[in-house]
Amino acid sequence: MSLSIRQIGPDEAEIYRTIRLIALEGDPASFASDAQTERDRPLDWYAQGTRDAAIFVAFVDGQPVGMAGLFVPDRPKTSHIGTIFGLYVRPEQRRNGTAAALMDAVISLARTRVRQVHLGVAVDNCAALKLYHRLGFQTYGTEPRALHVDGRFIDEHLMVRFLDKEDR
Repeated sequence: MSLSIRQIGPDEAEIYRTIRLIALEGDPASFASDAQTERDRPLDWYAQGTRDAAIFVAFVDGQPVGMAGLFVPDRPKTSHIGTIFGLYVRPEQRRNGTAAALMDAVISLARTRVRQVHLGVAVDNCAALKLYHRLGFQTYGTEPRALHVDGRFIDEHLMVRFLDKEDR
């Protein structure tokens, strides 16, 4: 098994679409979007997504097995805050460091662009919460009913990690 992680660009929109749909189909309660909506989107939408945010993909032996993204707003008053989104690793690649490696790649880029990163995670996603705490994230709130999936509401913990010298 040879794991590699890299940021993808607009010319690799099909890779983004493929791993994103796998994520949405395999773990629908973890994402605000749904597979059908994104399946119907044109490939150009995914290409634009790689322009609007930094999309990292984990590959094993050349096949995409995971992803994570970083969005940095262009508004001056909030440009110090990046949002990490879309972390997903295929089930057969979990618990071997792939998610941590994806997060490390995203955080490394974030350090060059922002002073803190935020993310949201379902309150019952114990594996993700454990990873985020290990990586230095702190919970700063909980959004009740953040998602409504298959007739049930899902609360999300809102988390932050400070990246500047004024770590709290």
